Amino acid sequence: MSDALTGQLLALLSAVAFACSNVFISKGASGGGDRGVMFSVLVTMVFSGLLWLTLEGGRLGTGDPDVWWTGIGWFVLAGILAMVLGRTFLFASIRKLGVTRASAVKRLNPFFSVLLAFVLLGEPITGLDGLGIIGIALAFGLLIRRSFQRTSGAVETQASPPTLGSYGWGVGSALSYALAYITRKYGLLLVGAPAFGTMVSAVSGFTFFVVASVFVAQYRANFRNMFRNLNIWLVLAAITVSLGQILLFAALFYEKVSTVVMIASLEIFIASFLAVVVFRTEVRPDLETYIAATIATAGVVAIAWN
Repeated sequence: MSDALTGQLLALLSAVAFACSNVFISKGASGGGDRGVMFSVLVTMVFSGLLWLTLEGGRLGTGDPDVWWTGIGWFVLAGILAMVLGRTFLFASIRKLGVTRASAVKRLNPFFSVLLAFVLLGEPITGLDGLGIIGIALAFGLLIRRSFQRTSGAVETQASPPTLGSYGWGVGSALSYALAYITRKYGLLLVGAPAFGTMVSAVSGFTFFVVASVFVAQYRANFRNMFRNLNIWLVLAAITVSLGQILLFAALFYEKVSTVVMIASLEIFIASFLAVVVFRTEVRPDLETYIAATIATAGVVAIAWN
């Protein structure tokens, strides 16, 4: 199997894992507080550590010490962005928007990823990239249109759309993950060990929570109640979101950022099917939401078509 095909398969498995995690978060993460974020990072740390030992033989990577430490620094930054900010915002987004809308907002990942890859990695933006970016932006505008109308009092519906502030959690998650993709890629270019890099990112994310708990009362309460607040759905969410993260980061080692993000965008349709048909955690979204999701996915396909 070629490296490109390996990366694409890993990205597809990541989409399935993330779709499952979205539904499990929705079922288990009701209420306030941490509700599984910290535990999910702990699970990622354990899983990636086992993969590092089994698949990479506990190797720390090779190269010049200065280059190696620079790579570690990028992995640490990726951990803060993905494990702390990305996951915290993601859990909040799913609670506030529901599975389908939150998954649709996550399609902003490639929007940010392609722009950041152009600015920071020097990856060119072609005509199709531009069309894809426009499509994703239009889809997001369609998603939040009714929220703008509700804010201005222009519409009154029985099933009110989410507030604009609720969408902010999804946007923050997408931007954090997009930045994590770029910093992760920087690290892999310097230290070619995906499992080791994922473990470093997870350890740095969990360390952030531990240090923050010393100074911030909310984090201290979250840390103290990390296991007390768990239920079976949050455990499953932690396992699947960790698998999705590991598979996605591994895919980036074999395939370019835009292609990986494009395949991962299939998550929205898998997640919607699971939420509406299989687990029935939410009612079928309106047609406008599905149109926005389709436009966003078409935009992602256009980005990766090259």
